[in-house]
Amino acid sequence: MLFKGLIDLLFPQVCMSCESALHTGEELLCTHCRFDIPACDWKDSKDNLITDKLKGRVRLTNADALLYFEKGNKTQKLIHQLKYKQQEQISRYLGLWHGENLKQKSWSQSFDVIIPVPIHARRRRQRGYNQVEGYAKALSQVLDCEYNDNILYRHHYSRTQVFKNRLARTDVIEHNFKLKTKKTFEGKHLVLVDDLITTGATAEACFIQLSKLKNVKLSLLTMAVAA
Repeated sequence: MLFKGLIDLLFPQVCMSCESALHTGEELLCTHCRFDIPACDWKDSKDNLITDKLKGRVRLTNADALLYFEKGNKTQKLIHQLKYKQQEQISRYLGLWHGENLKQKSWSQSFDVIIPVPIHARRRRQRGYNQVEGYAKALSQVLDCEYNDNILYRHHYSRTQVFKNRLARTDVIEHNFKLKTKKTFEGKHLVLVDDLITTGATAEACFIQLSKLKNVKLSLLTMAVAA
């Protein structure tokens, strides 16, 4: 305990958003940023910003996001820290947060399998981790459903697609994903999870593959959605 106190004194933990020193009991985000960060808190999982983005492209059972993403806002800072600054712990933190929110919503009780959007092996080597895995595992833990990262794989490497328009993203991403399993999931509710939905092109490409599995329900959860 004394050693930990000394470490905290010499190397104080800071908020991942505003970089102010964290106080006792605070984790990753200071209390101010935790309440100030733009949370979605949607009441409807069938008619919201995500379902609007994917309307006519994917038939979703449910969709939900934890945070709103805009260029320069606190959410962007957090996602940037996760993806580019080796702050992998943010992923699990957001998964636990989102999972506790979803536990209060009856429709989440029908989820069977949580599936993280895969990243290419080259990207994993560069980053050292898939930024979605901690989030997905935390969701499966809190919601008490299966975690499975052996259903999809990404076979084509592409550079970051953030802020490209939908048509450009779809053209690049459309053939990036393949099914990795022949296991039957008939009658199961499969939940794809991602870090950020902008145009929805990545999710759409994944759902094209997941739709090849017979008689499944498809839903989408994400850390953040572009407003």
